[in-house]
Amino acid sequence: MEAIPGRVLYDYDGVTVKDPIKTLADSGLNTIRVETSRDMSLGPTVFQNNASTRGQELLFQLDSGGIDIAVKIAQRTAALGMRLQLTINQGLIIPKDLESLDYDGMIGVVQDEAKRQLQPFLDAKIVPDITLFENEGSHGFLFTEESTGHIRGTNDGKASAAKVDQEFCGKIPTGNMASYSQYAGYLKAEIIACNEAITALGFPIAIIRYGLHSHAYNSVIPQEILNQNASEMLTIMGFSSYPDPMTPADINSDSGMADTLIRLAKTLTGLQGYAEAYGKYTNGAWAGQYKLQGLGVEYATSFTYEQIPQEQSLTELMWKTVKPFSAFMGMLWYEPWYCYSDWEGGEGTLCHTLDGNGEAPTNTMRTWGAAAVSPWKK
Repeated sequence: MEAIPGRVLYDYDGVTVKDPIKTLADSGLNTIRVETSRDMSLGPTVFQNNASTRGQELLFQLDSGGIDIAVKIAQRTAALGMRLQLTINQGLIIPKDLESLDYDGMIGVVQDEAKRQLQPFLDAKIVPDITLFENEGSHGFLFTEESTGHIRGTNDGKASAAKVDQEFCGKIPTGNMASYSQYAGYLKAEIIACNEAITALGFPIAIIRYGLHSHAYNSVIPQEILNQNASEMLTIMGFSSYPDPMTPADINSDSGMADTLIRLAKTLTGLQGYAEAYGKYTNGAWAGQYKLQGLGVEYATSFTYEQIPQEQSLTELMWKTVKPFSAFMGMLWYEPWYCYSDWEGGEGTLCHTLDGNGEAPTNTMRTWGAAAVSPWKK
């Protein structure tokens, strides 16, 4: 929102001009998420947004800038003593210049790109507390093969045995979830690349956590990372929570509210089981902490501006549900103008527009910060 021409950001009173990150910190939030991606330049950013941005806002199409803007946000975050969560996104569509690479070649490209996205933060002397590797969408962890017409080797009878063998032996570039062996290899390659970049500048890696949304398995992977165990390299169990009911008409349904909290509790119970199976660190910076920590990497609701009281109530109930689970690290609010929030009319449930191109937060953020549970919360 800072990239909107002329936009002025205020505190809750709608009068005091204030850095929105400072507003969040004062509301009890302790972590800011920034995301970088393959299609982002290093900068300097020249924004392409015009004076009328409602349609762009509604469709999440605002120009949010290059990696240099993400670094500036990280610097403001660090100056306030807050934590930083970086999401590194390799992209969903395989670039044309990579289509001819075999798996070993792709590993090198993936590592170089992970370093490219991380390096500007390190140059600014900022090491992310948590780094997540993006695997959004049905296309899988890194790239989709749709542009190349490749048939994924899934042993489902639709691909020949030779085709399956080619894919799993690394002869065809792929990042699809259907090929878990290559998926694990890409993930390990990214973590190794990030650790190399961090240690090269003399920063410690002992207190950095890595995670993603899904699973990784060992199988056919390049020899140089064969001995790296993905299950030991990942310390974050990420999950998403988009509470139902998902329509305004159902918001006041007590049964719907109960159902969404029951589902959340089931997810957390499963994650707690994984964490207890892996155990806790016995020494080092994380002594006494679980080797795996659950993190809600996406949370958003479908409330309208008029239903902010219900949204705040659900927020408090969500945190009460979370509190008993000792392996839970926290939750990140994602997509602030999600679903039925009428941002086009300037009435989102986390912030709203004011006359004169201003913007101020709603009390939802205060409720979130006050109710939040996290071992990082002071």
